[in-house]
Amino acid sequence: MKQENNFDGVRLVLAIIVVFVHTATLTATPEFRVWRPWLSGDFAVKGFFAISGFLVTKSYLTSHSVFEYFEKRARRIYPAYLVTIVACFIIGIAVTQLPLGDFFTQTNTWKYLFANLAFANFLQPTLPGVFEGNPEPFMDGALWTIKVEVCLYFLVPIVIFGYKKFGALPVTIFCYVFSVAWVLFFQSLASKGGIGRELSNQFPGQLSYFFAGAYFAYSKISARNLALTAGFSLVAFLLFKSLSLRMVAEPLFYASITLFFATCLPWKLYKGKYGDFSYGVYLVHFPIIQLLIHFGMFKNQPLIGLGITLVIVAITAVLMWHFVEKGFLKRSAHLQAIK
Repeated sequence: MKQENNFDGVRLVLAIIVVFVHTATLTATPEFRVWRPWLSGDFAVKGFFAISGFLVTKSYLTSHSVFEYFEKRARRIYPAYLVTIVACFIIGIAVTQLPLGDFFTQTNTWKYLFANLAFANFLQPTLPGVFEGNPEPFMDGALWTIKVEVCLYFLVPIVIFGYKKFGALPVTIFCYVFSVAWVLFFQSLASKGGIGRELSNQFPGQLSYFFAGAYFAYSKISARNLALTAGFSLVAFLLFKSLSLRMVAEPLFYASITLFFATCLPWKLYKGKYGDFSYGVYLVHFPIIQLLIHFGMFKNQPLIGLGITLVIVAITAVLMWHFVEKGFLKRSAHLQAIK
């Protein structure tokens, strides 16, 4: 892989796609439906997992110990996450429709705080009396991916051990097949009702995307082979008519095309000299959109509401990078590996 890369730029583009998709979904505004056929939040999130698999594997391989690896992971992911959860809690205090005395005595108030601090967002995604008039009441529905990411971090040392003992390709194929089988099984249950679709998105449903990225990092696949993989998997993805077969091709296609853009483009999408803002954008955009919906910013002039959303998200992400994320990364001896 080339020394110069577009990881910062590609991640920022994926994060912005998620912002636009969630704005359309959360506001339920007809004006925003125009970009829904062209922007896929599903692709953006899965592209994040593929890039994460690539970079986290590089981070593990450059770490002097497993402890150092987990320390780098904690420094990268938790400080900004912690600030986001606390900020959501403060927003809840500010806008709850309940009297503050009732708000603070509700079991779900404290359940939200402690469950979310432990990445268990699914246990309590809402705060009492907060955003109940919005189309969706969730405080930060984007955070479901973080707990999956953390689970994948813990698997990396085990999978790399498997790579060394049994070979990278067989272990990756095993992870891939198991993950796709998981997704197909729970999606088949979703057609019969229940929570099958939700479970299909959870860990280990994302193993195939993450460890496809990990394999490309570990095997040091060439730019030419990465391009060929992206091309062949794209053809398979487009030709397969069966949803099940498309699901088999999708992780390889999503991972290879995302990593192709991140490593093989002849120009820089974003030089990153001012900071890496993608994680901050991803963390904060959801509660900002919810807050602006709460105050009616999308009712009469939805495009103005969108503009305000983008400005506030951008400012918040910049502040998050410079005052939270950057300081913790600087303490690591392997800043580039963490990123």
